[in-house]
Order: sequence, then C-alpha cells, then structure tokens
Amino acid sequence: MWGRGTVMAVPGVVLLGVVALAAPAGAAAEAPGRAPAGGLRAEGGAYDVTLPTGDIVHVAGAGTSVTPAPGRDPAFTVSHDNGDLYVVPDDRLSDDPERYNVTALHEGRRPVARPKASGELVTVRVRSIARDGRPGLGVANFLNVEDGAGGNARRPLPGTKDQPCTDASWEDADCIRLRPGTYSILGLIKTLPSWAPSTSGATPLNYSLVGSPEVEITGDTEIVLDARKATEVTVATPEHATAANPGTISHLMWTRSAADGTAVDDGVLMPPGATLEERLFLQPTARVRRGSFEMYTRWRLEAPAITMRAAGVALAPRYYDAAYFSDVSSQFPRLDGRAVLRVADGDRPGADLRGRLALVQRKDGVPVAEQSNAAAKAGARMVAVYNDRPGVDDETGGAGVQLRVPTVRLSHEEGRALLRRSGAVVTAKGVVDSPYLYDLVFPETGQIPKKLHYIARTRDLARVENSYSGADSVTTGRYSRRPWEEYATAYTFPLIGAPRTRVEYLSADPGTQWSARAATPEEPYNHAFPGPETPFLRLDEAKWTSYKPGARASHAWFQAPLTGGVNPLSPISRTGDRIRLRVGLVDAAANYSDAYSSLFPGGFVTDFRVYRDDELVAQTAYLPNGTLTTTPGEATYRVQYDVANNATWARSSTRTKTAWTFRSAQTQATTTLLLLQVGYDARVDLHNRARSGVLKLTVRHQDGSRTPLKRLTLAASFDDGTTWTAVPVKDGTARLHGRGMVSLRVAAEDAASNTIDQEVIRAYELH
Repeated sequence: MWGRGTVMAVPGVVLLGVVALAAPAGAAAEAPGRAPAGGLRAEGGAYDVTLPTGDIVHVAGAGTSVTPAPGRDPAFTVSHDNGDLYVVPDDRLSDDPERYNVTALHEGRRPVARPKASGELVTVRVRSIARDGRPGLGVANFLNVEDGAGGNARRPLPGTKDQPCTDASWEDADCIRLRPGTYSILGLIKTLPSWAPSTSGATPLNYSLVGSPEVEITGDTEIVLDARKATEVTVATPEHATAANPGTISHLMWTRSAADGTAVDDGVLMPPGATLEERLFLQPTARVRRGSFEMYTRWRLEAPAITMRAAGVALAPRYYDAAYFSDVSSQFPRLDGRAVLRVADGDRPGADLRGRLALVQRKDGVPVAEQSNAAAKAGARMVAVYNDRPGVDDETGGAGVQLRVPTVRLSHEEGRALLRRSGAVVTAKGVVDSPYLYDLVFPETGQIPKKLHYIARTRDLARVENSYSGADSVTTGRYSRRPWEEYATAYTFPLIGAPRTRVEYLSADPGTQWSARAATPEEPYNHAFPGPETPFLRLDEAKWTSYKPGARASHAWFQAPLTGGVNPLSPISRTGDRIRLRVGLVDAAANYSDAYSSLFPGGFVTDFRVYRDDELVAQTAYLPNGTLTTTPGEATYRVQYDVANNATWARSSTRTKTAWTFRSAQTQATTTLLLLQVGYDARVDLHNRARSGVLKLTVRHQDGSRTPLKRLTLAASFDDGTTWTAVPVKDGTARLHGRGMVSLRVAAEDAASNTIDQEVIRAYELH
C-alpha cells in the first residue's frame, strides 16, 4: 500500500539534502522571554514560497519539500537554471515557468534577464505527437550545447499557433527563434486515455521523453517530437515477483551540459497515481559529442499489492488512491491473503452480493465511495469498479468518505468480459506488506540506448536488511543522488506491519549514493479524518552510501535507547567567533532526528541551553539549530538538551537529558568541536526488549579524534529514575540486574576534560 507522506508529514515530494527544519508555524524562534541577548540565532536560508497554484515550496538549506494545496496532487517538474530553482506543477506546463521561479519569488525580484540572442536567428517550430497519434501535452526544452546561451528555453506542447515567434525563454507559442548552432531539444510528452481530450487535465496513461540531446539547427525548420518513436522501459526481477504498484516509477531526471560547462538539470517527479499505467517511454538517441548528457529513471518494485485471476479473462486490478478515502493506511481496506470470490453484478437490482466480488460500473456524478459502500452494505466482500468508457480511469467522483471493503478499479474491457461470463469466479490475492523492496536507479550516460530492458538480479544489487522497531506503523523513504544532483528527491510510503524487517535491494554502482528516512508513527498523507495531534519522530540515516554489487548490509531504525545527539552530516563547529549548533535525538543505530517543543499538549517538550563559563548565553524551546556569536577568548561551554516525549505512542525513551562540555576559542578555519557521543548496544529485539542484562557502551568524538577516555560511569534505575544504582563498567561492558523498564545514566570524560552526561528514562525493557 502506498502513501503520500513526506518529511513534513504532509502530501508532496521531498527534495532532501541536509535538512534544516524551521521552527513550527506560529512559534517564535526562541521561547518568549527566555533567550538571553546574543543568544542562538535561527539558521539562515530557510523560507517558504507559495506558488500561484497555492502549492507551498519549503526551502531549508540544501533541503526542499513541496506541499500541494488542498485538493491538488500533481507531479512537479524541478530544474535548476541560471542559479534559480524552478518548481512547476505538472498541470501548469502551459504557464510561464517564471511564475514558478522559487528563488525569484522569495527574493521579491524579477527573474534574471537573459541576454538577447545576437546575430542571425532562425525559426524552429515544434509539433508534439502522443503515443496514440494525437497531439501530445507536455513541454519542450532547448539548450545551446556550444555555449549554453539563453539557458534552458521552454515551449509548452502543443503550443499556440499563429502566435508571434520570439527568442524569449518562454512564450505560449508553437515556435522559437534560435541562433543557428547545436542544441539539445528534448520533450516530455503525456499520452492520455482515449476517452479524454489529448491535451486535457486527465490523469495520463504514461510519459515519454523524446527528441535529441544534440541536433544541428542551420535554418528554419520544424521539430517533431513523436512519442511513438520512444521505447518502453521495462524491468525484470527474476528472483522475486514484482508488479507496477502505484508509485513504481517516481523519477525521470536528466542533466545536459554545454561545451563550456554550463549545465541545466531537469526532470519530472511522479507521485503514486501520477499515471494510470505506471509505464515510461524513452526515445533512443545518438551519443553526444559536445558537453555531457545523463538521464536516469528510478523504480520502486514490491510484491504485487493486488492480483486477480479468472478463467478466460486477463485482469490488471489497481487499488484507488488511498488519499481520497483515508488519512493513514490503517483506514484504507486492503485484501490480505487469498480469496476465491464469485462475481456478482452490483448494478443489478436485487443481486445477491453476500460474500462476493461486486462488479459495478463507474458513473458520472456518483462517487466511487458511494458505489462501493452500498455494495458493502449489501454484503459484498470486495468491490471492483470498471470504467464506463474504453480503457481505464482513476476518477473517484469525490473524497472524504472511508471505504468499508477493498475496492479496485478495472478497465471497461475487463469489466464487460467478467459480466459476459455467467457464474465467473475470481481468485484474488493481496499483499499488504511486501517482504522485499527493489529500489533501482538506471542511469544512461552520453546517450539513450535502444535497449531499455533492465534485469535486476540480486547478485548485481546491494542487499540491505532494514529492521523497524517498536512501532505499529512507520513511514519510510529512500533518497538517491547522482554526482550532478545538488539535491535528492523521494516520495515516502507507509510500512504497515511494523515492527518488522524487510529486505531492500538497491542499485549498486559508485555513482549512485543512497540515504534513507523513517518516521513514526505513520505520517498522514491526507487530513480528511483528523485524529488527536501527535508528534512524529523522523529519523534520517546519518550518511550517504554507494554500494558495490553483491554488498550486504543491515540497518536498524527506532532501536532503543533514544538519546540526545548530534548529526554527523551537520556537526557542531566553530568558524571565527561563530559556533554552529544543531542537536536532536539519535537512536542506537545513530539515525538522527530534529526534535523541538510541540505546539499542542501530548507532544514533545524540549529545553535547549548554552552556557559560556557557567553564564547562560542562549536558550530555546524550539528548534535547536542555529549560530551562536560568542567571544574570541578560550572559554568552557556547556550545551544542554532536555527532551520529554509525552505522546501516547511513546513506550520507551520518554525523557532524556544530555549535557556536553568542551573548551573552545576563536578559530581561523571551520573546526569541528570535540563533543563526546555515547553509543548503546543492549541487543534489543524488534520490540525494544532485551533478554540479557549485558549493555555495551562506546564513547567517541564527533570529529573522529582519538583523545583517550579518562572516565566512564553508569547508573541504572528500574523505577523511572526515582532511585539509582551504580553499575560497574569494564572495557565498555556492563551487566544490569533487574526486570522491567530500565533507565540509564552515563557520564564520560576524556583526557582533555571534554565531558558528556546523559540520562534516559525508560531506555528499554529488560526481561
């Protein structure tokens, strides 16, 4: 099953670099009346921009996310051009992209003016053809690959005829004026269902990337971007059965650089449900001779979510988009296991639907939820809605009503074929939690080849076994990054059956880096059925990794205990008289999460303080992420971070306190400071329970230095911190004696007098 959650716990797409979240909406940067003068200043560079469509782009350092406006769920084309970030909703490709220039909107300026083309200009007309032969909806991009002049010019497809041709970077015309030369001309074209106008806003069947990354323009000409010339990209997974579930294809991205190094990155991000077929087509090209070119597609393959078999009828059922009918996956009914169902005509008055698959026809003006729930009330075990016109359709006719039984969509042809077979029986199989996941990036460098069939054999991939502990459900997302990408992007999906393990197969090559995120509890992908407000713990893997073929690894999430810590990707450091500070929560596997006070009861309550020579110089109850301007002389600093997790879902690590001390003076270069970190290994299971009292402690410096450890002590409590008992530690190993929820106090000091004092209440269960 799929979700629409993001790192922001709202629908949309995540563009993840080093994330720096801002204080929650409505919260001051510091708690009123609590921050001393000269206190911690919020990290600069974070801002929100509202696009003309109402979609909100959140920019925070190298990380960006997009929250679609209520009732909207488009794909987004994302590009960097001339130093500006563009995020264009896919249903607004005919608009001037400068309306969606996020950088310019934030700075309150006009977009950077592009120099006018000089010398002789020629007229290039563009015509687009979808895979069914009709005019194709999309966008064409033009880049001079000799000198990058003009940047990434665009024209909507199909453009408006009889509109004047100019050399402007954008206009709603079917032509453009260019200086003769060598160009990259690529078009992204949608093919729509046969029943929909070919340039309408209906959900497309599929996308095609067509054109050439290198073509000579010598005079007036017409360029035909014909999706019928594109080849389908296919992926086989010989060792495991997989299917094109919603969200299978998420990325079609490319970069094109001119001979002088000027580069433009472009592409489309497709959320689950962005296409009806989960198919993608690419036109093969010759190898480029000027500059460089790379493109890739990204695939997410799991066990088939739902299949159906019936004698003499080929069926390809799809669940409807859960976001129309639920907030979280537990509210969306799915078939779990195998069911043999007799087919009944759900549209026939008086039909016996008890325990059957009710087959109903889609109708304009009648919501799918109304049709499905009426059949469920009559006893149907499952409902299949078939299209009332040729092909498939995902139109639900409305949202905000929960479904009572699993409901799938079928094509018109499939539905009619079932109805023609009297007494038809369908064998349905549903997989709620796939035990495996393929996350695959297929890059093509220099050209798009003719052969676009990929075989993903497990021996050629990295095998990562992920364990998700302690929660009933979580949201997961994995991020990939090619060398030319300044950001990483991903959609997130719920993992319903947590706690559990899952084998994840990843593309293994040195040019693809991976990182991941997991959040608990499952983040809502909609807000139609709001429940009590609750905080979310969003853990990021604190590294980027490229794998070799055949590599094996394991990674744990939400493994107890959860304590205060720093992010290795954003360490506490000093430059001159400015100390860059950022702390949060880390689990036993060193995954990192920002955590700060919630604006509602039953959430996080945090207190972050910084002392210089015992004088309080900064304090905040909100995001402890910013810069402290301090005095140049050497001083002793103490950074203290207290977190209480009052959420109803919090079973362990409900309170934690961490204090770091270190000495620091003015620096010339940026220097990572000598903060100690404690690692915990209690050998807990997926429920964060340990059968053995053995606890291993490791102490390291955030900068990796090896200053010897002078002192390490441990105390334990089995009454939530009311009483404490000292526990001997030898060579980093201690043995606890007791049963129940154990709380821990650890103190460590190195030979340079840097210290850490850490306390965690209800760290894990010992039984």
